[in-house]
Amino acid sequence: MRSASGFTARKLTADPRFVYRQVLLIGLGVLGAVLLLLVAAIISAVPARADQPANLSDAELAGVTGQAGISINVETKSRVEIVEYNISDTPDPGFDQHWIKFKHITIDDGTGWHPTNKGYYTAATTLDDPIKLDIGTNDAGRTLVSFYDPSHVLPRWYGIEDVEFDGLSIGSFNIDALSIGPSLYRSGAHADSTGGGYDFDYSTRITAQAIRFTYNTVPEALTLSGIHLAGSASGAENDPATWSFTGNFKIGDIDAGTPAKVDVVTNSDDAPGVTSLVLNVPIQGSVRVENVNFGGNDFGPIAIDGINAHRMSLSFHP
Repeated sequence: MRSASGFTARKLTADPRFVYRQVLLIGLGVLGAVLLLLVAAIISAVPARADQPANLSDAELAGVTGQAGISINVETKSRVEIVEYNISDTPDPGFDQHWIKFKHITIDDGTGWHPTNKGYYTAATTLDDPIKLDIGTNDAGRTLVSFYDPSHVLPRWYGIEDVEFDGLSIGSFNIDALSIGPSLYRSGAHADSTGGGYDFDYSTRITAQAIRFTYNTVPEALTLSGIHLAGSASGAENDPATWSFTGNFKIGDIDAGTPAKVDVVTNSDDAPGVTSLVLNVPIQGSVRVENVNFGGNDFGPIAIDGINAHRMSLSFHP
């Protein structure tokens, strides 16, 4: 990973334990950065001269209010470059391992790196619209953890130079000018307090200039241009110049009683005794794509409006 500090990631080895250690170190680094920000905020808030503790009357206490949560303002410029990221079908190197490899991953501003312009993308918030982390209750009295993130509104370019599946190179993948949010993620225990999982919902607005998949050396074999995910869309489906969008695309809706769900269960029907990860992800919104180009041929726009899937269940097990 290369950022403003010029740090370059090492190439990952075939031992997946190395991957796990790197993920742990990255997570600890992010946690350390957040803790340093909080300590700096606390220090800056301490007055130069501390007063003695003072007793408050009941009337004075009645006028005191508090909030649970934190707000974070950020303005950073970064460039991410990962030499290679490998995923194996087994963590045990003693078995015959099959790998999916992502080579030369980059996240930048689309210009690439050169001496006069490092290609840094910007992640920023404003003072009146910060990142917010809160714990509270909704109108139904459910306790939820809420994470609001407006820091990815400015576009970023994502690229994978080579995707390799079990030794076979299948091409490159790019997402151009991806903008996400502001986004809101909320999670909490199941409403009926049963099971070993949790409920969540996620709402956001997503736009991207293009998604490109290049098979081997064929230039731009498949390109989707002008991607939009939103709550609703208007305008003639076959004329992107008339399109407009409102609201957020939603995965689950806790307030409406249709949350997305995550559970870990032991099956008793299709695979008895097998422990599985089960996801239920209802979705709502509109998806529109301004143009699809396949093999150099334009196929025109795509418009999928009024999506309202009350239940979409997925099960993953070994």
